[in-house]
Amino acid sequence: MVQLSKALLTLIFAGIGAIHFYWAFGGVWAKQLAIPTTQNGVPLLAPGFSDCVLVGLFFAALLLLNTMAVSKFMSLLLERIVWVIIAFIFLARAVGDFQYVGLFKQVKDTTFAYHDNLYFTPLCLFVFSLIVVKLFVR
Repeated sequence: MVQLSKALLTLIFAGIGAIHFYWAFGGVWAKQLAIPTTQNGVPLLAPGFSDCVLVGLFFAALLLLNTMAVSKFMSLLLERIVWVIIAFIFLARAVGDFQYVGLFKQVKDTTFAYHDNLYFTPLCLFVFSLIVVKLFVR
C-alpha cells in the first residue's frame, strides 16, 4: 500500500510540476481553467513566469523528496515532519478560502468553480490521503 501511495504521489507531483513549467514557458492549455475568477469572470490571480516556475520547482522538490532516500540528508523525524506539513498544505487547499476555492467556497457558478469541484479539490484530498498512507501505514 505504501509503495502504491509513493508511486501515485510521484505521478501526481511530476504531472503538476510539468504543467506549471509548461505554463511558465508560454503554454496556455488549461491555464485559464486553473485560475479562480469572480462571478463576473475577473481573474483573481495573474500568474507569470516566475510564479509558475516557483510552483513547478516546489513540485519538483516534492518529487525528489518522495522518490529519493533523503534520510542521508535529514533524520527520519524531520522527514516525517516535512511530510505532515505538506499534507496539511494540501488539506488546507482542499478546504479552501471559503470564498472562491475549495470545499466551502461561496462562488460556485464560475468555470473555475466547476473544475475546482471536479478536479482540483478532490485531487488535493487524494494527495492528502496518499501522504497519510505513506506516513502511517506500514
